[in-house]
Formats: sequence, C-alpha cells, structure tokens
Amino acid sequence: MSQSRSMSMCVIKVCLCAVCGVRCVLHDHSEERRWRHLDTMRYATYVVCRVPRTDCLEHGVRQIEVPWAGVKSRFTFEFEKLVIGALQLTKSQVRTARLLRVSAHQVHDIMHQAVARGLECRSVGTVLHVGIDDKSFQGRDFATVLCDLSGKRVLAVEPGRREEAAIKAFESLPHPSQVKTVCMDMSPSYKNAAASGLASADLIHDRFHVAALLAQAVDETRRAETKIRPELKESRYVWLKNPENLTERQKASFASLVGTELKTAEAYAFKQVFRSFFEQESVQEASDFFENWYHEIQTRTLSRMKKVARTLAANLHGLLNAVKWRLTNAYAESVNASIQEVKTVARGFRTFESFRISILFFLGKLDLNPRKCS
Repeated sequence: MSQSRSMSMCVIKVCLCAVCGVRCVLHDHSEERRWRHLDTMRYATYVVCRVPRTDCLEHGVRQIEVPWAGVKSRFTFEFEKLVIGALQLTKSQVRTARLLRVSAHQVHDIMHQAVARGLECRSVGTVLHVGIDDKSFQGRDFATVLCDLSGKRVLAVEPGRREEAAIKAFESLPHPSQVKTVCMDMSPSYKNAAASGLASADLIHDRFHVAALLAQAVDETRRAETKIRPELKESRYVWLKNPENLTERQKASFASLVGTELKTAEAYAFKQVFRSFFEQESVQEASDFFENWYHEIQTRTLSRMKKVARTLAANLHGLLNAVKWRLTNAYAESVNASIQEVKTVARGFRTFESFRISILFFLGKLDLNPRKCS
C-alpha cells in the first residue's frame, strides 16, 4: 500500500533593510495607516496602507520608508507641497488650515519640518557681503538677524542682540575669511562680534542708521525749543521728512518756520547737509567733507547735534567704508519690514523658535520641498 505524504513549502519573502539597504527577511506588516493626499473632486483623499517591517541581522526589526511620504508624517509629499505653497501666499497658518481643511497645528508642524529640511539641504556657498541688524520679538525681547546682502536672503536668526548672539550668527557662515564687508549699526556689541568673527571684513555703517541718529537729534532739539517757541508745536513730521516728501500743507508750515531763527531749523540744516557725505566721489573727499561738517557744528550751540557728531566721529572708519564700497544695509532694513508683516499677520509669536522658523520660511530662500537631500 503506497502512502502519500504532503510536503509543505515555506516561502520566505525578502526585503531591503530600511537602514542599511541589505537584503533581509520580511518580519510582518504594521497596523493600517493612512496619509492625507490631494483632494479628488473637492473630497478629501487618503492613501491607506499596512507598511512592511523588515528583520535585519544588524538593525533588527525596522519599518520600511514609503515612497509617498516622510517618516512619521501623516501627509503625502504632494499634500505637503500644497500646504507650503498656500502658506507662502497667505502667510497665515490659520488661513492656510481653513483653506485646506486641516488644523493650524498640522500646518505649524509642516512648516517646521520644511525649514528643517531646507536648512539640512542648504548650501550657503560663498558670501561676500553681509548685514546684521536686530528686530523686536516680544516687547523688550529682540532677535539678531544676519542677511546675505548679495543673495538677498536671511542666513541666521539668533535670540537677543548682544555680542554672543552676533558671534553665533556669524558662525553660520561657512567661509568667514571670504566675507569682504559687514553692514551694521553702531552697536558696540555687533562691532566687537565682527572684530572677532569677521576680522578680515570691512565694517560699514550705512546711511539709514546715520539718518535715524540725525533725525532723532533734530526732534530732541525741537521738543526742547517748543517750550519757548510755541509755533513749533505739531510740527514734528515737518522736520523728520526730507523736503521732497512733504505734503502741500507741510510745505507751507515748513516755509513759515525755516526762515525764522530757530535752533530746530539750524539742526535740520546740518542733517540735510550730511546727506551729501555718502555722495562724495572718493574716501578722501568724504573725509574732508566730514571734517568741515564736524568743525562747523562745534561752533554752534546745538548740544544734541554735537553729541551725534561725536558719535559719528568715533565711527568714522565705518562711514568712510560705506563710501568706499557704495553698499548699504537697505536689504536688512527691508527684511525688518517683511518680518513686521509676518508678525502682524501671525498676531505675534509665543516662542522664539516659532519666530525664527517663520523668518527662515519666508525670507531664507530655502528649498522647502518635502524630499530628501541628494
């Protein structure tokens, strides 16, 4: 009597380890997961899958990475691109969330992950001209913002505006010795940081900060003189603006005041004359111009203008470098305006990290696409 035996064959499925890529045994499948995808006919669409797990001799049991989404993400790459694009347009996490029918917290996470990817993949390259400035974060809290003036991008955002913050910002530059100029205000903290971190770069004090100092001196002179010259009341903006920017009403007010013997008018004249400093053809001409301007102020009884003149004299080297290089911190000033817009739309930030991420997201020129670095 013949006896038949049934032979069972065990089929072993082979996969690639998620860590090292070596062929290994398929361990099992994880629980069913789903990822939000682009909407179909305005209906929410999801990718649903049980992701395999491999059993590697070296790395043990690991879950493989899916090709349509990032690790630990619950959104497909295409949906993340949609969120990033919408956020760049609206500049508001809440509005983006309402538009795409997700939570603001989810938009927040996608934004942070996008910046993290962008910083990881970013190639700063050679930076020749940088600008550094401070920006108010919350009340009396400030942030130090470092910009690439040629590439028109924000390179780093550090908490505070002390020397340590500036030094840390300069450390983000891959080749500090190749930086030729650094534009900044006359803050001793930033100057000391530049001297240690960018010793070979020329220090530049641009016209925007100089104009602000001179305008402040004129306004202080006006406020002090208003006590004895009541006609100066309500004329603040007449003295703060340049003549070409005055309204018709302000021009009439200015014409009636400038011809009188006012200390404010005298201080205003010195402020206007100094605008020609940055238009000088050479460094030597600028130096001679400043010397004449400075000595003329010393003959007048303008205490506040004299104080500013001494400040400018102490920082004359940086002013002359502005004439030499014909560079300004204009982009850094425009960045401040853009940051203010982001703050206004967001209605403030609770943490510095969220403030930093928002600046880099909108102004860092990072590659935010949800893909791995090659």
